[in-house]
Amino acid sequence: MKKTDIPEINTSTFKFENYFNIYETSNGLRFFNLLKNISIFPSGNSEVEQEYVADGVDTWYSISYKLYGTLNLWWLICLYNEITNPFKPIKSKDVLKVLKPEYVGLVLSEIQKQLK
Repeated sequence: MKKTDIPEINTSTFKFENYFNIYETSNGLRFFNLLKNISIFPSGNSEVEQEYVADGVDTWYSISYKLYGTLNLWWLICLYNEITNPFKPIKSKDVLKVLKPEYVGLVLSEIQKQLK
């Protein structure tokens, strides 16, 4: 896979912050509404997804960079694998389902539609 396989999308589109509204309390605290559900779980469709076997040093950021050429899609990998705690270390030999790069743009567009 090459970085050039990912459709041309403004890099700010990849940022997690752009998919969830930021709310502010009366005393100035800001938070994301992560309770808003979005649905993109693995379909078992080998045409749009592939397996990724983690090595001993992988992080969500490094996997995102290896697959998509950006650190900013780590959350998409977690969401796709129904990972609820991204702070838990990835184990060596963990098998993850990941979107093929050529489908990332389509999925990001669909997520944006679901959040409106």
